[in-house]
Amino acid sequence: MAVPPLAWLESRGAQRDVLDGLRAIAGDWATLWRECPRGDWLLGIACRLDVDHRALVRAAALSARTSLDDFEGPEAGRVLDLADAWSRGEAAGEEVAAATRALDAAITEVVDPRAGAAGRAAQAVGLGVVDRDVLASAPAFAAEATIVSTLDCGLELAMRAAHGACADAVRKAIPWSDVEAAVERLQ
Repeated sequence: MAVPPLAWLESRGAQRDVLDGLRAIAGDWATLWRECPRGDWLLGIACRLDVDHRALVRAAALSARTSLDDFEGPEAGRVLDLADAWSRGEAAGEEVAAATRALDAAITEVVDPRAGAAGRAAQAVGLGVVDRDVLASAPAFAAEATIVSTLDCGLELAMRAAHGACADAVRKAIPWSDVEAAVERLQ
């Protein structure tokens, strides 16, 4: 009999939010797989279960493609195309790595957070050809790109206010004189 999913996940160091999020559907593996609401959790589980690496790359690439339209330029699509080709045995890992380096350079020029998240989704796929543990971040970044693209101004204002409140708290706890003294020691 297979180890119960939650016990297995806990023994593998799954984060509390994952365990809590899956508790209601993790009575058995098939139900968990069928009803899990998050691609990053599914891909992380598949990675830890040692599912075929090429299948993991294909899954991550499909996830990243959900946000590909948010990235301007050919670099993200090139990484995903090459990663797909690698998963079929039609491209070398070095080709994927070179395309991923080019994408990394393109991401440094991105200003739009939506495009940045979409680029990071594709980048995770390219990096995942070598390091399978990176692959689960592809669906997380793709979801982030979608979320960022659908934010309304109210949420943006709330985030700005929350960040401002945190900045005020930091400034309250650390007065400028302390920072100024630290800066002067740098010179």
